[in-house]
Amino acid sequence: MLTTCIPVLAIEGKPDLVIEDIFLWPSAYPYEYHFECSIRNIGDSPIWKDEFEIHVKIYWMLFGRIPLLPIFSHTTSVIRDGYLFGELKFNMIFASCDILPKFGSYRFYLTVNPHKIIDESDYDNNKYSEDWKVFFGQWKVI
Repeated sequence: MLTTCIPVLAIEGKPDLVIEDIFLWPSAYPYEYHFECSIRNIGDSPIWKDEFEIHVKIYWMLFGRIPLLPIFSHTTSVIRDGYLFGELKFNMIFASCDILPKFGSYRFYLTVNPHKIIDESDYDNNKYSEDWKVFFGQWKVI
């Protein structure tokens, strides 16, 4: 009896970064808050790089509905230790309330891994947006 073995190549999984939410978090100083986002890797492989980027754009919205005027744009690198995989979540500060206006409606656009430094399985889910309103320093999600 003759048997033949056919080699099967294993498909290597890749990480897949997503932004899950934007939220306010108090800083170490009284009456100062930071905007943070939670980032999760939902892919089949961990991220071993210690550094990745996030790009943030914040627009003032006309009548609370139409993004009109950019008020903040920034790309920052995040350096972290360890790896990001599965249920592990990483929270990142991307703006402080003291640099943003104190009145109006705003749309936050965030993109994780904008320059594709990390090889992912899906780049289409790297963007996230959320609308916020502020009235005399009191921020709320719309």
